[in-house]
Amino acid sequence: MRCPDCNSEEFKKSRQGAFYVCLRCGLSLKPWEIEKARERAKKEIKDLEDKDPDAEKERKRRDRRKYRNWYEGRENID
Repeated sequence: MRCPDCNSEEFKKSRQGAFYVCLRCGLSLKPWEIEKARERAKKEIKDLEDKDPDAEKERKRRDRRKYRNWYEGRENID
């Protein structure tokens, strides 16, 4: 799990209960709050990619290449 503020992976469980505290910035969150922030960030990134036509072309190109490699029996090499 990563901190939504500073992107650090250094967490420790607090003594008060089910909170996790980021050792880098001091943010304290419950596990479900961290997961919710992660899902929101993924959605925002996907929305940005959807608005970029070059990203969509690259994604389609990557999908075609994966399919071709699968069809030809090759390993997936990106």
